Amino acid sequence: MSRPDWNSLQKIRVPESREPRDGHGRGDHHAPRGGLGWLFRIVAPVIGLFARHGRLEVAYRDQAMLRLGDGSGPLYRIRVDSLRLIPRLVRNPDLGCGESYMDGEWSVEEGDLAGLLGLLLRNYNEAANQPLGRLICRSGILARSRANDPASSRRNAAHHYDIGNDLYSAFLDEGMNYSCAFFERPGQSLRDAQLNKLRTSTRRLDIPKGAHILDIGCGWGEMTRVIAGETGAARVVGITLADNQLKLARERAEELGGDRPEYLLADYRAHADNNPGAYDRIVSIGMFEHVGRKHFVEYFTAVQRLLRDNGFALIHSIMRPERGETSAWIKKYIFPGGYIPTVDDATAAAREAGLELAQEPFIHESFHYAETLRRWRHNFNKAWPRLDHGHYDERFRRMWNFYLCGSEAAFDANGLFVGQILLKKRS
Repeated sequence: MSRPDWNSLQKIRVPESREPRDGHGRGDHHAPRGGLGWLFRIVAPVIGLFARHGRLEVAYRDQAMLRLGDGSGPLYRIRVDSLRLIPRLVRNPDLGCGESYMDGEWSVEEGDLAGLLGLLLRNYNEAANQPLGRLICRSGILARSRANDPASSRRNAAHHYDIGNDLYSAFLDEGMNYSCAFFERPGQSLRDAQLNKLRTSTRRLDIPKGAHILDIGCGWGEMTRVIAGETGAARVVGITLADNQLKLARERAEELGGDRPEYLLADYRAHADNNPGAYDRIVSIGMFEHVGRKHFVEYFTAVQRLLRDNGFALIHSIMRPERGETSAWIKKYIFPGGYIPTVDDATAAAREAGLELAQEPFIHESFHYAETLRRWRHNFNKAWPRLDHGHYDERFRRMWNFYLCGSEAAFDANGLFVGQILLKKRS
């Protein structure tokens, strides 16, 4: 990784996988006593593809260690507790890796999970260029994405954002900002880095006195609160599809008094139908990733309709360096319907919708989100003993750690970054 540039409801029980398990919960208690050798010999070509680089040691329970990779880099020692892991990985490396970790079929005994996943990602990307690897990797992206029509978008948002405000308050900063922080210096607090992101975004919007502002995908509302409290905006509106976010955003706005923000449970398309030309400025932070590739032009068309002539919109999104597919595991367990765009995909869709670039996109290097995710993971695990374990079970804990570590690895190893696109509607 390059050196960072500091300036730039019901119980949450994650459903078990469908494969049968034995009475001991292992599914492999009749496995031969000869260790992993016989099985790894059968799948050796596949294992070799996905472990060419790095320093990996894998042991089945307390049996002999299998060494993989070229010996470079830090050591990652993995203990396998169920041989079901192997067919799951062969069948679908992406989905199998995450589901087997959630099921406790493997664990990291030495090394960091995020670092391991970054190494596996690099090997996975290289394997995808080999004929056999390409065939296996292709199976990992065949999971069907959910639609993102208005009704489906509401369900998709609820799947992730209505889990529980107690969970999010356990690992986010005090303002409940669930997007990339912008770090200015080493050791900066997460809170200060998040406020820096909000104020940087506000400056880029150049909000005039008396302006009407819309936040699409407002989350728990701190962007709207900053705009209402620190600019001369006359009206600030936030829309979300998550009931829990709406409730908390309204509660926090009540504490402000005066000209506080308004919050609505509304889809961006319906809001555009009902409020054409209503806003001087639009901001959308961390929502575009949920739109879905097929709906890019539809999204920007709604933005164009909502803006007044000569109005501006700032769209903040995770972006990828080149087109790819969403992880099957992420689609199933974390963000159904999501898709991370390229800068070119986003700007082309905006132009097709009748908007123009006000200036070149702002690019924030990968480090910023990777560091944000590291802080979230630390906070989540520190807070875990205090969470309601009748509401969030152990499988959920493993799922959430895999999600945070995998996301961190995607920024550190896969080149994901954050972009902000400033758009203008001409008269």
